[in-house]
Amino acid sequence: MMSINKIVAIFFMVTITSCAQEKTYNEDVISYLNSNGTSSQYEFAYDELLKMLEDKFPKTKENSKSWEFLDNNKEKYVAEMTSSLVPVYQKNFTEEELKKMADFYRSPTGKQLTADRSKMTEDQKNKLNDFYKSEIGKKIIDKQPVLSKDIAVVSENWSRDLYETALSLLK
Repeated sequence: MMSINKIVAIFFMVTITSCAQEKTYNEDVISYLNSNGTSSQYEFAYDELLKMLEDKFPKTKENSKSWEFLDNNKEKYVAEMTSSLVPVYQKNFTEEELKKMADFYRSPTGKQLTADRSKMTEDQKNKLNDFYKSEIGKKIIDKQPVLSKDIAVVSENWSRDLYETALSLLK
């Protein structure tokens, strides 16, 4: 018969292994979102929101601390957004699929695609077509309607919360 100490030790080992795997999976999703340009899009959205707010609430001595906070916390808010997208991608893709997707976007073809699609070479266009003809590419296309819907909900919540936070700081 197994002692209580052995059972507890096995439980903790399983729990630690499970948490480590979950952390790696989360990191894979975030790596993908960083490599495919998603994080950059939210950085741009953050910058645009601040520009809009600056028109309404110009920087003054009275609100300088609030503006400083908003200027210094862009990375934090963008990281929160990408973390909010993790469950959306985990629901639709395996860890291995996410690694393949991130690998593609870290390739010269993927980097050019996110930088400026119009400047892709014929070879890069062929590699892009090959990627979307692959099983993972087909799955991405198949999942696009669901992803778009779920991402829109998360993005809307993030934008609203960020806007409300900024307004409360600047009023």
